[in-house]
Amino acid sequence: MNQKKNILVFCDTLTPPAFLPRVRYFCDFLAKNGYNLTLITENFPQQDFFQQKFSIYSIDYYRLKNGIAAKVEWFVKVVLNLIYDDKGRFFYRKSQKFIENQDFDLVFCSCTFHSFPLTTAAKIAKKLNLPFFVDLRDIVEQTPAENDGIFIHKLPFFLGKFITKIYKKNHINRRNKVIKNATSITSVSNWHVQFLKKINQNTSLIYNGFNENLFVPNAQKNDKFFISYFGTVYSEKMSNPKYFCEAINNIRNKISAKNFQVRWFVDENSKKNVRKFTQQFDIEEFVSYENFVFNDELLLEMNNSAILLILCNAANTQNFFGVMTTKFFEYVGVNRPILCTPNNNDELAETINAIGCGLVSSDVVEIENFILEKYAEWQETGFTKGTVSSENRIKFSRRNGAEILEKLLSNLA
Repeated sequence: MNQKKNILVFCDTLTPPAFLPRVRYFCDFLAKNGYNLTLITENFPQQDFFQQKFSIYSIDYYRLKNGIAAKVEWFVKVVLNLIYDDKGRFFYRKSQKFIENQDFDLVFCSCTFHSFPLTTAAKIAKKLNLPFFVDLRDIVEQTPAENDGIFIHKLPFFLGKFITKIYKKNHINRRNKVIKNATSITSVSNWHVQFLKKINQNTSLIYNGFNENLFVPNAQKNDKFFISYFGTVYSEKMSNPKYFCEAINNIRNKISAKNFQVRWFVDENSKKNVRKFTQQFDIEEFVSYENFVFNDELLLEMNNSAILLILCNAANTQNFFGVMTTKFFEYVGVNRPILCTPNNNDELAETINAIGCGLVSSDVVEIENFILEKYAEWQETGFTKGTVSSENRIKFSRRNGAEILEKLLSNLA
């Protein structure tokens, strides 16, 4: 691509709380660098999510928004998509009016577990005879077969497992049929890349990364020692706080609730899941529960933290693969010491050890010693030092990922 090209972009709906930061960054980066973008998505919120200006078109698949009727409509359409690709076909028809009489050089699609909008984008790329670039942010195979997290509503128990199994099988078949003919693919971890290369060799790695314009290191002296967790705790299988809570209980006589606090910036469901463990290990006096925070406030609270906590899936939980949580990259961005537990000896653990940004462990004594070491450092200086080199830090920035993307796009000419 010697000249900047016209790119037709498809992505799934920009859902809260983060509103697809990877997609938004890629679009802003390309538009800023002179590419002409046209974005087609679902149910686009009427908010200014992009810094750059380009055409955005929104299509609503669901007519109803709230109440029992909306859930019924959702369930009916889940069943329709079990039988055939109803949503993909619907978007293909509706997209025509947005692309007629326009010239494009490339179709780019970013999506997650579902085959939407992948099948729509593929049909349009084929119709227009254009290179087709796919960015897979998640794939079904990274979670256990019975996991129903791909659905926004819980299915009835007696139908849930059956529908989930069939839905995933159909989705995988639709996805594989499309991506085997894609010109190029990117995904978010080495596990994802190696898995997808079995289907299409032209697969490359772009980590989710952190927004270097937002997550800037600025450690603050503080009169309290904060260990902070940001995000969700869907279940103890996916995010297990057992070893961490046990370690806090074991060192309770060496710390003081007056100046030592574990802060959970989580939603209500996560709070319930965490509280089972904080009560079991009798550490409630050291714990506070906070609401989600965003942007500048999120940055402030991260930089105010002496340790940032990552929870991984339980050691006996099978079939979670390639989980490189975005929070890890954001923690690297602010360069605060990271405590990651349990240690699943996976890519996340290897990366933490490789760049020396903290401790990853399932050993309660190791966790205790790490916390007490940072606590002693804080008592002496009022803060804790980050240990990530600038070279390693910038390697995980979204800008670095966007530059990799641009190079890959340039090779499609």
